[in-house]
Amino acid sequence: MPIDRRLFLTAATALAVPTAARAAITATNATPVQQVALKAISAYLEAHRTWFALPAIGMVVTDGDFTAIIQSGTTYHEQHPLTGKELWQIGSISKSFVALVCLQLASEGKLDLEADIRTILPEAPLPPGAPFTIRDLLDHTTGLPDFAPVFAIDGSPLWRGFEPGTHWSYSNVGYNLVGQAIERIEGKPLRQSIIARIMKPLGMADSDGAIRWPDRSRYPARFGTLRPDLPVLRQNRLVPAAWVDANLAAGSVAATLPDMARYLRFLIGVGTGAGKPLISDAMAKLWLARPARQDPEAPTETYGLGLMHRVDDGRALLHHTGGMVSFSSSFHVDPAAGTGAFASCAIGGTGYRPRLLTRFAVQALRLAREGKPIPVPPALGPKPLEKPADFAGRYAGPAGTLTIGGSPALGVTSAGTTAALESQGTDQFATSHPAFADFALLFVRSNAQVVAIDHGLHRFVRDGASAPLAATPAHIAARAGCYRSDDPWLGGLTLVARGDRLIFGGTDPLIDIGNDVWRLEAPDWNPERLGFGGFVGGRPQIAIFSGRTYERRDA
Repeated sequence: MPIDRRLFLTAATALAVPTAARAAITATNATPVQQVALKAISAYLEAHRTWFALPAIGMVVTDGDFTAIIQSGTTYHEQHPLTGKELWQIGSISKSFVALVCLQLASEGKLDLEADIRTILPEAPLPPGAPFTIRDLLDHTTGLPDFAPVFAIDGSPLWRGFEPGTHWSYSNVGYNLVGQAIERIEGKPLRQSIIARIMKPLGMADSDGAIRWPDRSRYPARFGTLRPDLPVLRQNRLVPAAWVDANLAAGSVAATLPDMARYLRFLIGVGTGAGKPLISDAMAKLWLARPARQDPEAPTETYGLGLMHRVDDGRALLHHTGGMVSFSSSFHVDPAAGTGAFASCAIGGTGYRPRLLTRFAVQALRLAREGKPIPVPPALGPKPLEKPADFAGRYAGPAGTLTIGGSPALGVTSAGTTAALESQGTDQFATSHPAFADFALLFVRSNAQVVAIDHGLHRFVRDGASAPLAATPAHIAARAGCYRSDDPWLGGLTLVARGDRLIFGGTDPLIDIGNDVWRLEAPDWNPERLGFGGFVGGRPQIAIFSGRTYERRDA
């Protein structure tokens, strides 16, 4: 599909913090206690919008038969308030729709969840070995990569990083395969099956099973980051995002807020064992019966058939998030309480999801109805560092010097400029400092003590410490560089040669697993693969990351 490059190249005002606003609440017959909950939820929505510098954000909450819409903005200038009739791209929340169609087909004897998908799609370019069952594909337990194309241009087959059921790894390509299987069984596009089987029976008349050009004017103004090549900060400079059609099973549903309330109520019913009007009660129970553990160290975080299962304050919740080129979404339902919440904002590429907002909403509605106080919602900022002094000090290297200081929040000072550090995980920080904005700062430890900072290809050693880098082999240096794609789903990737290691994005070490095929060092079962081609003078001109091609564009 042709992409309008003007969306990326036009000059844009630096969009930082939205103007102060109060979210608009649309609700009929709200009880006094529901009004209390709505006030708390809307305040938290505005806190999200301000803290993360979000453009349009819309939310719908349900409490039994009660529905309320909470929304704020359309553009950063707030010239066109939301109407409640807009379409929102719900992203991977669509996966539960796909799983639901599979359950319906299973009820009709047209599909077996335990069958190998190759019995339906013999053309699927899957590797030999253990079966790729429909259930495993819907559970993300097959070992397939995440965003690889189903059919590679060169005809090469897909691959797996682990045997089914031994690990859990999110795989959009697995859902896209299931979508093609549904189309084979139904004899029509997946969009039509979603509309006929789910949306029409639930009364979701204003929603669609695909994201299409003809509906473009129905969406809020959409934004993406001005510099997708930089580490993501809490607040990012934004520009209008590219439009992308979507009809893949991994994420293509577009829905209005009132229609999402209808879907939330259906899921609340499923959570209590009732499948009407779409599936039998027995099938509703089967839907939730065998979720797979996502992380061995987090036993309450499981995933099954398009739904995340979470436990919050001892309560069983159903949940999912969704991310698109220009939308970020989340929902939670508390089936036992009969409360649900869906939220979406018109921004992509930042990693933000409104999961804290939807989780707080279902809790606030429940507690208000129970006559209990509504707690302060979760803080939006990072947790304070336990030992900021661990990082403080002067660091030097061939690229210059820098100083880390501040408590409890850290900052970096270099060449007379100081900027805050934003935590991105253990010992990893991003900053807007012009000298260090292009990569994260990684603090290196030896015997639990911070001895250096890695940034891009450089290392800065702490005063009084020793942390030499190994020499860089020629074949590592040749593969380092900036690789880009004009596909807005992909953007680009940067490979750094630091010491004797090739580093993905400046943060994640890669290892060569043979034949110049690379993967992330950890975990050792990671399904993603990186290869190279088009060598000129020993330097590759293209990088192929999990089947997607990026061109070298060093400058």
